[in-house]
Amino acid sequence: MGTRSRTSSFRQSPAGMSMVESLLALPILLFFGLAIVQIGLLWHAKFALTHAAMVAAQQASFSHGSHEAIRNGVIRGLFPLFGRAKTPTELGPELLRSSLEVSRGIALGWIRWEVLSPTQQSFQDWGERADPLLSPGASSGDTEIPAHGVAGLAGRRKPRTGVVELYQGLPVGVASGQTLLEANNLKIYLQVGIPLQMPVAGQVMARALSLWAGCGFGLTRPSQPIGLVDFGPTVDPSRLHPSIQCRALSNFDDQGRWAPRWPVSVSALVQMQSNARKSLMVLRNRQQSPVRQTR
Repeated sequence: MGTRSRTSSFRQSPAGMSMVESLLALPILLFFGLAIVQIGLLWHAKFALTHAAMVAAQQASFSHGSHEAIRNGVIRGLFPLFGRAKTPTELGPELLRSSLEVSRGIALGWIRWEVLSPTQQSFQDWGERADPLLSPGASSGDTEIPAHGVAGLAGRRKPRTGVVELYQGLPVGVASGQTLLEANNLKIYLQVGIPLQMPVAGQVMARALSLWAGCGFGLTRPSQPIGLVDFGPTVDPSRLHPSIQCRALSNFDDQGRWAPRWPVSVSALVQMQSNARKSLMVLRNRQQSPVRQTR
């Protein structure tokens, strides 16, 4: 009897081992499942941000590249992420809620955008004095890059700083490295911190990105605001500084709880439908790029 019992127990032990192995593997499988879901949410958000960047660029292209127009376009474009309107009557309040959320994101540093083109040097090469009669809202001291009839002007007009080369038969400015057609394009870079909502997996992803970005493993509340409101004395507003990414990872909610956000970046390029006006734009300096082949 004892021998039969020991034999039965021996035969059942593989099943017991399989159960133990399954219990050990279940948390790992659950973690990877949550991570996959989180990555899917970030990928879905990237499509929404691409739409938001395009809306902002299109709206600004009709408003002389105005920073205010870009902001309004970002608010409208991000409405699918922040708004929860189910009926037409809820559209107005939810749009206001989206505006407040964008303002909060700018102040806390997890919403950031830049005008990549035109640059300061684009206006040096191709800017001209605005005519208030032909460009409504402009003053006599404003500088603009012409948008109307630019196809005909591109081959005839010369850049003010000189011609460095010809690209497809069009002169390229020394300062900007652009033709008039390229300077007439509005390119916007948009970065938004997307909440990491999945438990455990989201926090592990935030810690890993924090270490990779040089933010450190211990994410704490920053001592000074970093965003479009106040970059601090050591941060150059003309480029995306790593500390802005750290700010998104160190985000806290209204109750002081850690709520990390994963920075997702997109860009949009449109042709200006109105003259780019320097006084309305927040411009950056030209970023050097490899020399292209002359054609």
